[in-house]
Amino acid sequence: MTSAAILNNPIRIAKLRALGVNEEAATHFDGLARLAAQMMSVPVAFINIVDSAKTWCKAAWGGEPKSLPHNQSLCASALDEGALLLITDAHADERFSQHPEVIGERQVAFYLGIVLKTSDGHAIGTLCVMDRKSCMPNAATIDMLRLLAEQVVKHIDSASNSRALILQAQGSRDQFLAMLAHELRAPLAPILSAVQLLNRPEITPEQRAWCQKIINKHVKFMGAIVDNLLSASLVSFGTIELELEPLQIQVLLDQALEINAEVISQRKHLVTVTLSDDLWVCADRIQCPLIVSNLLLNAAKYTAPGGQIFVDVETMNDFITIRVKDTGVGIAASDMQEIFQIFGQSKQPIDRAKGGMGLGLPLAKRLAELHGGSLNAHSDGIDKGSEFILKLKRVLPATSAPDHSGTSDHPVRSLDLLIVEDSVDTANALALYYQLSGHTTRIAYCAADAILMVTERQPDVVLSDVGLPDVDGYTLVANIRDISLIPNPTFVALTGYASDADKAAALAAGFDGHLSKPVDLAQLDEMLIRLRGTNR
Repeated sequence: MTSAAILNNPIRIAKLRALGVNEEAATHFDGLARLAAQMMSVPVAFINIVDSAKTWCKAAWGGEPKSLPHNQSLCASALDEGALLLITDAHADERFSQHPEVIGERQVAFYLGIVLKTSDGHAIGTLCVMDRKSCMPNAATIDMLRLLAEQVVKHIDSASNSRALILQAQGSRDQFLAMLAHELRAPLAPILSAVQLLNRPEITPEQRAWCQKIINKHVKFMGAIVDNLLSASLVSFGTIELELEPLQIQVLLDQALEINAEVISQRKHLVTVTLSDDLWVCADRIQCPLIVSNLLLNAAKYTAPGGQIFVDVETMNDFITIRVKDTGVGIAASDMQEIFQIFGQSKQPIDRAKGGMGLGLPLAKRLAELHGGSLNAHSDGIDKGSEFILKLKRVLPATSAPDHSGTSDHPVRSLDLLIVEDSVDTANALALYYQLSGHTTRIAYCAADAILMVTERQPDVVLSDVGLPDVDGYTLVANIRDISLIPNPTFVALTGYASDADKAAALAAGFDGHLSKPVDLAQLDEMLIRLRGTNR
């Protein structure tokens, strides 16, 4: 191959562009150039990139960095040699005695250039050393310079890979944010329409009830989105806490099917469950149903209306395998790993909004692993359905099922409630809710006002946010307990800080209960019944 053919080779030039070497700052190469000069005991060393136009200096030691046309660059000639170019005495070498770098300003007599080659064999430049005196390096010294050149290439490859990963992460982030925006707008649209309908004077009682149902439904949907985001974050950082205990497979499946009953019904799917024995697994009764629920939801969303979903349970030694199979769109082989990456999505057009944010499967897989099990997927390809295989540890049946109802038969008398919340709308809505239930309510929008109200009249219950504008809710609870004359006031944290660690911090600070926003008021009612019964 001629010199021009080597320098202008389109594959080589494409590789240079992909590496992005010309655009990258060269300061990190300076130390390598200095090391090369000192190792060879010469005054000058360069790291040069040779493209189709010029030789570009990326780092220099002992000389001024310049960009040179190919006909004025010994480094361009080095690429012709393949691996290296050694000139021991340029003035005595008829090939280079009249070369511009020999008779020009640099007055090069000795030149050694090691060609920088990528792992796939593309020449991108040289690591070279020069001297105005002739020199004859030994083989060991040349090998040392060659090893240093390999480090230069590794650094270039590493920087290129880092850029590629950053671009990929940015692309995944942007795609995720776009999908998140879509998912949040979807429930906001009917909520806004229902609110506007409620403001119409001619609305009938039936229409009002329908609007309220729509608002309630889609607010819960938005809450589920936030819960998924939080769970994905906690699982990603490994901070989620599981309470493992014997859990009956039938109960697990019933809960998962109940969660997805609406979407399965809407899409008219036929769900077939095959479960022969009374099987139990070691699982968290809150998080484990979410694994199967996400698998069912994934099957429902990616299976056309009227399709089939099969849930088969079988035992394999010390594990129980739950297979969720559908007759849906299937998964391309190239997307099989991507579907389990947080913020990763299989390659689908933007109108695949039914697919959600791409959090369900990564969350399910990580939760399965935290349970000591596994989650894998299989598909024969596009339009051939998908199968997800969940393995969980098998255990013996529990002797008695614990009561997790959290309810109490104690009625709640009319209570004096103090609501501490800096969001005016949230506080006023909560106060109105309990006023309609026959309770007395007062509102404090900051901790200082709450303290004043407590000194004036002591409440039975304090419902407080944690993030308050003056002091946090933890400090407020401690202060109220110090001045309280009531033997057992009840404190419930209503907060956006919803992790297990946040709950533990609230209980340690003196709260009796903890609920995350948006608060399900029926759940709050049950908590107050239980706590007030306990306090009495």
